[in-house]
Amino acid sequence: MTTQTAETSASGPIDSSGDSESPESTQQGIQPGITPFWQRMPALFLFPLQSPPLLRNLGASLLFCLVCVFALPRTSPPSFGAGLLVVAAWIGTSLFIARFAFLVIERTSSGYLDSRFYPQMDDPVDWRRPVKMFLVMILVPAFLVVVGATFLPKSLILILLLAFTLLLPASVMVMTMTDSFADAINPMLCWETAWKIGAPYLLLCLFLLMLFIGSGQAIEVLRPHPAHVPANAAADAVAQAAPMGPVSAGFLTFAFTAIGNYFLILVCVLIGYAMYQYSGPLGIAVVGPGEGARRGPVTASMHARRVREAMIGKLVAAGEFREAIELISDELRERPSDLSLHVRLHTLLLHEGSAPRIEDHAARFLDLLLAAKSNKDAVDLYEKTRASFPEFRPREAGRLPELAAAALEEQKPALAAELIRGFDRKYPGHEKVPDVYVLGARIMLQAGREDEARKLLQHVINTYKGSTAAAQASRYLQRFS
Repeated sequence: MTTQTAETSASGPIDSSGDSESPESTQQGIQPGITPFWQRMPALFLFPLQSPPLLRNLGASLLFCLVCVFALPRTSPPSFGAGLLVVAAWIGTSLFIARFAFLVIERTSSGYLDSRFYPQMDDPVDWRRPVKMFLVMILVPAFLVVVGATFLPKSLILILLLAFTLLLPASVMVMTMTDSFADAINPMLCWETAWKIGAPYLLLCLFLLMLFIGSGQAIEVLRPHPAHVPANAAADAVAQAAPMGPVSAGFLTFAFTAIGNYFLILVCVLIGYAMYQYSGPLGIAVVGPGEGARRGPVTASMHARRVREAMIGKLVAAGEFREAIELISDELRERPSDLSLHVRLHTLLLHEGSAPRIEDHAARFLDLLLAAKSNKDAVDLYEKTRASFPEFRPREAGRLPELAAAALEEQKPALAAELIRGFDRKYPGHEKVPDVYVLGARIMLQAGREDEARKLLQHVINTYKGSTAAAQASRYLQRFS
């Protein structure tokens, strides 16, 4: 669904119909072109097998496996230092995978559905975000149990724990969007997030539960079992107590860790995709290509620009023109020659209606358009600004002949004549006076006043010998002789 806003495309400075490909066009409601998450599950199962998540998974699993194998020999009780090393390895690798998992949620929700084409960011996700989420999952249930045991009946405690479990995916969404521990434990904010998604949120919770059960079953399949049923209980005890070789122990550690990481990434891409599907109600800026054609890696500056443009679109859609103008003005400080930004700023200024700001920006924008040889846009801008502000003129006198030449190329000789009328009297000795005479002669030629045009061209040749204007006048005389 395309949202009609006051924004413009770069095709023309006064076209306020909106850019059909702008990121903000995806912000209102649910896009009908998005495949629902319950239908996209087969593709999501393949996501953790893409090279970026797969390499991280294998690397973290192998590192933890090696630490376990070499720090915990099975022939003797492990020392305190060895146990501490294993715990440190587990925390480090878990944090590494969890940080990437939050990146998956963040990028997927904003429309980047292929991890191979994520924006190239130096520090895309704060390391503290997974820690905050871990504390949410630990502290909230502990608080409910401890406080509930003192003041609440057991049945109500179970209901509260069930409610926390149901709102946990929404809490992850809130953490991704706000990066705030306080927001993530706010039950009203989590409930509001789930409510915006509606009934499909319960289906999302069911899918997440099935993935949780599936991860346990996958690990159970690899768990070692006796090859046959022992003849008696003593034989069973011996079989279970038989030490496992280091190679087998290492393989199982690696497999269990890799499976756990696989399902963690799968859970996160599912949550991220659900947020992408309901990006409109959730107010998420969709800046990625979505399910469209792959566009290759996106640089950090490109991604930041898309996010800011989406924010501008949301502000405009909400009618907050002043805030949108300030945001575009900040962008222009970094990219002062970006015509597309000037297009959007000028249209927003027209909506705001501040005459001094409109005239000031129109003058600056006109200079840029003329310098960029965007003649049609320059003429359109001048005419539509003059319609509201009859006294509007370019700030520099030298721009008048340039604008007149642009008007003449756009088949508007009357406007060209108006722009240069009396130029030699108003600005005597100006370096553009010869060019003005040549323009005047061209206007006369189009009006059928050839004799006057020839005299004016000959005057330029005789008076301004060796100048560019004289050379142009000579060519026009030869063409019409």
